[in-house]
Amino acid sequence: MSQILHVYFLDLAELEAVVGSKDEKLLDRILKRSRLSVTFRSTGQDDHVERNKTALRAIFAGGPFEEGLASNYIEALELICDALAANGGDVQFRFGDRYLPEALEDLATSMMGEDPFPSVPGLAASFNVAERNGWGYMSKESCAEELEEWEGHVPDGPDDLDGYLIDWLRESKTAGKDIIGFWGG
Repeated sequence: MSQILHVYFLDLAELEAVVGSKDEKLLDRILKRSRLSVTFRSTGQDDHVERNKTALRAIFAGGPFEEGLASNYIEALELICDALAANGGDVQFRFGDRYLPEALEDLATSMMGEDPFPSVPGLAASFNVAERNGWGYMSKESCAEELEEWEGHVPDGPDDLDGYLIDWLRESKTAGKDIIGFWGG
């Protein structure tokens, strides 16, 4: 099954600062601004939209978090990133594709089994049960290392197939930001 990965240039610490922040202004802005995009990405069912709103509110409140909303928490984090950061575009891919750059698969799966927000009990546990979407990140330091290695081995630059990834690495270095990616299919 094909997936789409959306990327944002934002430090993970900036995203973590939103969790439990109780920032009503930002929450209201996201709820008002994202109503159409949430509806568009949903299956067209009002209950999906309501679950996304509940997930957003729980993230801003710092919990409690329910396993049944795992996919909605991931969608909510993407809505937060969309409000706070530059969108770096998206790419279609398949997990396990032999032509898939390793760095891209690592970005898409780096949060599996990890707790990105250790100060927020329960949120990471719910991520592990999400089945139709996921997220990951590459630190700006990892991006800089990956970029240096890639550019060092490819004297004429990357081929067109991998151009988006090296562009993301360059943007991360230029902006001094992590790359946060969200996938779904």
